[in-house]
Amino acid sequence: MAERILKAEPDWFGAAQALVEGLQAQSTLDGRVDVLERVCLDLGEALYPGFAKLLAAVDHFGDQAVKVLVADALAQALMTARLPSTRLPAWGAGGFAGLGGLDGPLRTNSRNVGPLEFLCVWLVRDVSDETLSGEAFETAATYLIDLVSASPRAAALYVDKLRADAGDPTEGLHNAQTRRLIETLAERWAAGDAPAEVARAVARTAEADRGATRWGLPLR
Repeated sequence: MAERILKAEPDWFGAAQALVEGLQAQSTLDGRVDVLERVCLDLGEALYPGFAKLLAAVDHFGDQAVKVLVADALAQALMTARLPSTRLPAWGAGGFAGLGGLDGPLRTNSRNVGPLEFLCVWLVRDVSDETLSGEAFETAATYLIDLVSASPRAAALYVDKLRADAGDPTEGLHNAQTRRLIETLAERWAAGDAPAEVARAVARTAEADRGATRWGLPLR
């Protein structure tokens, strides 16, 4: 099957509008989750960064009613364990050589990861063809946190998910570094910090860890 690629300059406004119209056409929350899942699956794992950017575009272009519509659908997805996700190799299962190439043992030793967790991992590991700078992370994470926060229920559920992931020693995806990032994300978000402040705190935690590794052994 030919690998999907994004256009050099995707029409993010048009894509966001199409997603919102698809959600509005559904009369139930489960139907709206179906739409989110279908869009994510159609893009495929290799283009999961595009799905995260699509959600960011909804926040950027959408009014408050649109944000609530999408956030309520994400809340239902979290409630029913259907949050649109991609799969990344478990930590130590052969490294991170980008998305879309998980076969054999890597497929077996992989974990589902949602959009915010994906950004945290991408900030410090090679999970895509391009690196994610701290500035780009802050921009993307700010949009996504703002979008999810349009539904207090979605925000609370996402914080609970992040805390559960961070506190589970057997989940396999996170090493000490990425675990610190999702812990920072969850705690600052739960404390009521503004989305931009939450994203900045996570980026600064990642930068502090990078500084530590320059003068010692890599973090586990």
